[in-house]
Amino acid sequence: MTTGDGDAGGRLFPRDLDGVDPVAAVLQADASRALAAYPELVAVGALFTAAERVSGGWRVVCPCDPLPQGARELLAGHLADLAVAAGRGAPARDLLTAAQALQNGTADEVTAGGRRLRIVRVQQLVRTGPDGPEPPRPTDLDTDPGARFELLPEDGPASDLATAELLCQVLDAAAAEGSEPSGAFLTPVALAPAFTVAERSERRWRPVGRLHDTPRQARDSLVTYFRHVVPAVEDPAGADLAQFAEAADLMEEDARRNGIAVAGRRFRIVRVERITLMSPIGPEPPRPTDFDAV
Repeated sequence: MTTGDGDAGGRLFPRDLDGVDPVAAVLQADASRALAAYPELVAVGALFTAAERVSGGWRVVCPCDPLPQGARELLAGHLADLAVAAGRGAPARDLLTAAQALQNGTADEVTAGGRRLRIVRVQQLVRTGPDGPEPPRPTDLDTDPGARFELLPEDGPASDLATAELLCQVLDAAAAEGSEPSGAFLTPVALAPAFTVAERSERRWRPVGRLHDTPRQARDSLVTYFRHVVPAVEDPAGADLAQFAEAADLMEEDARRNGIAVAGRRFRIVRVERITLMSPIGPEPPRPTDFDAV
């Protein structure tokens, strides 16, 4: 089929349309718009998880924790569960021994029961622009995804301009934070984003809640704050109390609302990018400069 308008060949669609992934194309377009609107990438601290070496890369096996030792303890619990499933025998004993070593020491990698596992550093970053931090994107999932144990591919993402730009931004953010990675870890791999609530103070936006897996969960936490925490803890005047109740209704009724102003205060749902750096030997472990509990 041809038309009088369009490309020079008069085709309605490009020749290689069958090779186009429409979902990937929409995600890429959404990311490009976000990079233009929120060009600055700011490091906002690290989280830590654990991953197991599997075919094709490393599979995340635990939730994230703010401290390396917290991730070790989560991994120890995971290994203990595997030991129970393994029953009696040498593999189960190896798994229990590794679990105990993680609880009592500072090992960032263990091999047990035929498995190789590592504590992995996950950098948190927030994009900002002239109007503040980036809110959720239209393509971000807004339903509960359940357990998200993602695969970190051993060869990382395809090398392209966007990946190179992301690496430069991650390294610049790390340098500004005073926590630069080893030169071996130079391939950024994005994990699923998280979402939180931020409030605008006199000079900056500050987080006022925990991380959530979806924008909807973050909105629900803000609704709970408006309806229950503000009346019980902050004891506002009657007029302000009515405004907070109205704001809770607005946030609940509008499924995609990402910001609201109430009683002279401004709140926004904020998107938090999560990235780990890969190398030929696997994902980046904790850095010497990372605070730990041991």
